[in-house]
Parts: sequence; structure tokens; C-alpha cells
Amino acid sequence: MNSQQITEAEMREALGLAPAKPTPEKCKHPSSYIMVELSVRKPTGGPAFRFEYKSRSLSTLEAKLEAEKAVRKKGLEVWAVLDVRQVSE
Repeated sequence: MNSQQITEAEMREALGLAPAKPTPEKCKHPSSYIMVELSVRKPTGGPAFRFEYKSRSLSTLEAKLEAEKAVRKKGLEVWAVLDVRQVSE
């Protein structure tokens, strides 16, 4: 067979007429994150309310610091840390 001759299957594939090859399924890794729950309030006072922050960090300390930074960025102040836990889905 010459290099210029191609098979019918190759021609169908080149024209997009060949049946689709089954694509291998991607392995879904279970996602996990650290949920930080803080009690926050406005700087002017008022009632405290719950603030939840999801962090992709592996460290609970780093997740807590990220959450506190997010709270300050929104113009709020941290009143208390309610919970820091790892969640797996």
C-alpha cells in the first residue's frame, strides 16, 4: 500500500463521518475544602451575624486568616470564630 493511499476508515475519520470514539471518563476527585464560620458585625456596632468562608487551603490556620481578611475587605469586623472544619464532598 502506497503512502498516498488511505483506507476508507481513515477517510471517514478525516471527513468527520466516522463514529465517535468513546472518550475516557475523567476521574472526579472528591473535592474538599475548609469551612470557616465567623461571627461578624459592622464597625459601628449592631447585632453580630454569621459569615461563612470556603477555603481551598490545606491549613486550618491559613483558612482562618483568609476568612478574616475577606471579612475586613467587606468592611466588617470579626467578633468571634464559631467553627473551622474540613468538608469533603
